[in-house]
Amino acid sequence: MSKQQWIGLGIVVLMVTAVEVTVHWMRKWREAQSVPELLTFQPEREQEFEQYLDSLREAEYAARKAEYAKQYADKHPKPDVHLQPFDPNTADSTLLVTVGLQPWMAKNLIRYRAAGKVFRQPEDLRSLYGMNDTLYATLEPYIQIDTAKWHVSSGVSRDSARVEYRVKKDTILELNTADTAELQLLRGVGRYTAVQIVRYRQALGGYHSVSQLYEIKELPKERVDSIAAHLFADTTQITPIAVNRASVKQLQRHPYISYKQAEQIYDLRRRKIQLHSIDELSGLFTDDERQRLTPYLQFSDK
Repeated sequence: MSKQQWIGLGIVVLMVTAVEVTVHWMRKWREAQSVPELLTFQPEREQEFEQYLDSLREAEYAARKAEYAKQYADKHPKPDVHLQPFDPNTADSTLLVTVGLQPWMAKNLIRYRAAGKVFRQPEDLRSLYGMNDTLYATLEPYIQIDTAKWHVSSGVSRDSARVEYRVKKDTILELNTADTAELQLLRGVGRYTAVQIVRYRQALGGYHSVSQLYEIKELPKERVDSIAAHLFADTTQITPIAVNRASVKQLQRHPYISYKQAEQIYDLRRRKIQLHSIDELSGLFTDDERQRLTPYLQFSDK
């Protein structure tokens, strides 16, 4: 090849190399330009995709749960609850379920009995696994334990057991001094009911009427009806609130006084220096409210 041919070949090679280098660097530049876009939008897309998958999983879980609940309900239909007297020491599983226990709770109770457990008082039923305060409060008035039978099995004669049975029925108690143990002498009153009666007495400062037991939301009206004849209230046992010395906090603790009314009493007392009668509170309470509150407010300095 001549010198000119070699020069021409060199120029061609240089041109091809230049083109390839240019194409190579153009590709690199384009890739460099597209990376930020991918980095910017890819995490958001991945997050949206994960949320979509989560929604599918939740929908599938909800569908399976609903199907399981339906199958369980079909196999184990919920029995109609019919409250009636029952003895946890002798009731069969059908009766236990009828009064409101879950089937598994009824089985546990029967196993409990088979192991030698005896329910000596209604309160003992609270030890049953799954028994909560609401269910127990519903069942307590209907729990009728054969006290005479329990005493006989404990070595006490049937005659003395019957005497105790009769005493429980005929007991008369004073509401403001009876403790929880004494209150449980009444037919149908267990520890839970006795505690509620004492707690409300403490909140009031004492009962001025047996009818105030109906104000305890935890006590069914039927239970109060059954024990009211065996109770009386000595109003001299009431501890009143010293209106002219009590703080807002002390006033609003009483069940018959709201926080707003306690503040209003305090402000009125501050303006008048001293309050002398409940009639001065006519703008804060209705006539009926003042009447029921009267035994609990003391206006003198005694």
